[in-house]
Amino acid sequence: MIKIPAKTFLCPDGNETYIFDCLKPGGCRLNNRCATLAYLTLIAFDREYQGISPSMAGNGPIQIYLKATRDYTINPKDRVWAAFGTSTHAKLSIHAFTKNVLSEEPLSDDETKGIADCLEASEKVPGTFVLTDYKSYGSYKVMKALGISVTKKDIPILDDNGEPVLLKSGKNKGSVKTRQESIIEKVPPDLKAEELQLNRYRIMFEQYGFPISEIRIQALVRDGGTYMAKSRGIMENMYIIPVPILDINYVLNFYRILDYEVKQAFEGNYRKCDDWESWDGRRCNGYCEVSDQCKQLLGWGVI
Repeated sequence: MIKIPAKTFLCPDGNETYIFDCLKPGGCRLNNRCATLAYLTLIAFDREYQGISPSMAGNGPIQIYLKATRDYTINPKDRVWAAFGTSTHAKLSIHAFTKNVLSEEPLSDDETKGIADCLEASEKVPGTFVLTDYKSYGSYKVMKALGISVTKKDIPILDDNGEPVLLKSGKNKGSVKTRQESIIEKVPPDLKAEELQLNRYRIMFEQYGFPISEIRIQALVRDGGTYMAKSRGIMENMYIIPVPILDINYVLNFYRILDYEVKQAFEGNYRKCDDWESWDGRRCNGYCEVSDQCKQLLGWGVI
């Protein structure tokens, strides 16, 4: 049976409270709200599961199944950037007022449905369109999406004569004095989930008669301008990131397999998220709201 997702909020004291109780006027169990009612209302509810959507690329079938069927807890502090993204989308949609722009457009076909951020007429290729998705990313994600690799390397410090400067004291006395330098290199971009999501939107738009010549992400850098962002080679606060146009059959097959595996989960046949879906295991440790339910169901990580 499909249920309304999420049941409780995690309160600052480490205990939980029912979301519907919290959202009532005067309903804070601590009598001292951790955030405004408006914010808590915005982040309180996930969409009820109604089948696979383009945005589910990168989520494991077990995660999709558990969020559709099991109670789970939302930590309001963990949804700050999701709320920021939602509000940014809403404001940008208001300004999409020309006849050449479709914003927050509902899409559907026989297999899926979703909402695309922005479709506008191409200024490069007349008669075609540009599909853009708005993302709010940290600089690490932007670095990966742009195909940037940063490694730290110790560089010898030289004196005015070009000779290495030696340490004069300490346990490493006599060793060459060094400074750390970031080496920035180009690598293949890491955009698999975004590529699948946006190409799925592309397929639906083109079925509606909108030929798409370009797909891209408009990424807002959440920590733009900071030392950490610059150390990763991210110097701007916003980037336009190109997304390749993928083979239609590849995209459709991916979502058909995902749909099949989720249906299998509803029938009791589960598989643990793979390395890509679990971010090499990092997602299971603080970034997945149903990881505890997953551990109990599959028996992993349980002592």
